[in-house]
Amino acid sequence: MVTLDEFRSWDSRVLVAASESLMRRWREVAAVHDSVTDEIVGKGWDGPAAEAAREAMRRIRSDLGDAAAELLRIATCTADASIDMQSLVTALRSVEQTAAEERFAVGSDGSVSDAGASYSVALLDLWSTMRERRRCREELAERIAQLIRTATDFDDVLARRLVGGTSAASVATAVAASVPRDGSPAANAAFWSALSPAARTRLLVEQSALIGNLDGLPGRVRDSANRRVLAAERLRLRAVEVELQKELADNVFGGMFSDADAGLEQTRTRLASLDAIDATLAQGARQLLVLDNSSYEETLAAVAVGDVDSATHVAVFVPGLDSTVHGNLLRYDGDMENVKDTVSQLVSESAAAVTWLDYQAPQLGWSLLDPDRSVASDAAARAGADRLVPFLDGLDAARASDPHLSVLAHSYGSLTAATALRDDTGVDDFVALGSPGFGTHSVADLRLPVGHVFAAEAEGDIVADLGAFGRDPGALDGVTVLSTERSDGGHDSIGHSDYLTEGSTSGRNTALVVADRSGEAVVRARPGLLDLLQRVLYL
Repeated sequence: MVTLDEFRSWDSRVLVAASESLMRRWREVAAVHDSVTDEIVGKGWDGPAAEAAREAMRRIRSDLGDAAAELLRIATCTADASIDMQSLVTALRSVEQTAAEERFAVGSDGSVSDAGASYSVALLDLWSTMRERRRCREELAERIAQLIRTATDFDDVLARRLVGGTSAASVATAVAASVPRDGSPAANAAFWSALSPAARTRLLVEQSALIGNLDGLPGRVRDSANRRVLAAERLRLRAVEVELQKELADNVFGGMFSDADAGLEQTRTRLASLDAIDATLAQGARQLLVLDNSSYEETLAAVAVGDVDSATHVAVFVPGLDSTVHGNLLRYDGDMENVKDTVSQLVSESAAAVTWLDYQAPQLGWSLLDPDRSVASDAAARAGADRLVPFLDGLDAARASDPHLSVLAHSYGSLTAATALRDDTGVDDFVALGSPGFGTHSVADLRLPVGHVFAAEAEGDIVADLGAFGRDPGALDGVTVLSTERSDGGHDSIGHSDYLTEGSTSGRNTALVVADRSGEAVVRARPGLLDLLQRVLYL
């Protein structure tokens, strides 16, 4: 394992100088090799001694050729390695510079400590400040640890190549093959930052499926990789569809004694999901941040409208019951475009909004009997939260500066989001729309700053008053209840699925939260009857 102090001492210019020196030696040896010919012992001398002399010269010429080839191999190897070393060292210096600017100390073992003795902030902001510094310290430590691992891989591969123990593949390719499989978003971001442009390009081409879903990488990179996967998956599924159709056509019993009919139905559903993704991307200014066809159930995806790499305000929408890519992506994307456009009208800063369908949401039908998918259970929410947490962290980790990050969630999706928010994410605001509960009786469990949790309950929305997963959010202390009634800013919302429609009061209120202007939102003046009853019951 390369130590941090050894890593800090690396200077890619040393490898450049060594490569240039070796190239000069190669040219010199190659010139000598070319000047030594089999005719150096001319005619007029024959016999065993003469033949021995000629054989000796042939061996010398062969050895010179081998030496020249070896010099060229090592010179090329060190030249390649200098590029990768420069990328590694630049990434380390960037992390250490960030640590110094944020007043964190980096130890020789890679540990990070908070060098700030005190925080000059108001008491109300102290919790938020401490949370952000803790997150920053942990992220810096994860980045440094990953850079040390990458540097160690680089050193090991380079050592083997210099002694001739590896193939002719470049060091960049070998290191790129060690993409973190279970790394944190911060570690993934550090790994990507340490790669040379050549290594990044090779990864995008050869491991698109892995890169596209790697939390912590820039949105533009994930989009590029996932679009490649989208095209490849369509070709693969079309071939599967043709094969299954042929199997059913050749079988007089159809799918009675096989799973071909069920397989064909699922294949067509997946193709419909890809169609929905294509149609969404075709509207332009979209980023395909997730594409996962690996599960035996639904195709999973996440699509952003706007640029998550540069937007000042980023919102992530988590849908609920019966949501699927093929059935709902286009509609939800339209809602997110409305939110983004409203934010842009409210503030001069840029915005992006993500439709996050990267979990198996509960479904109606037979799924009601499946404890892992039933809407009556929190199992799907817990599984979804495990995927949502790194996605949210990755949006921060991929950027030099964190955006103002909001999570918007509807119905069962609010349980999924609230479960994720029990981890120490970088989310700034949470808006629950028609929520059946957060799975907790205390807003403090969500680990968000005071005054940054919001809920909206439309007239006629029974789900929002059920309290199926903990108390009704509208009755929880610390939750600001946003108005859904008609106002000067928009029309009213009715029922369970009308919260983000264009021109609605609740849609505008949600956009104000996303724009970090929640103080201007219209709030509900008095609690509803069912909210009052719940407050009494839980006293």
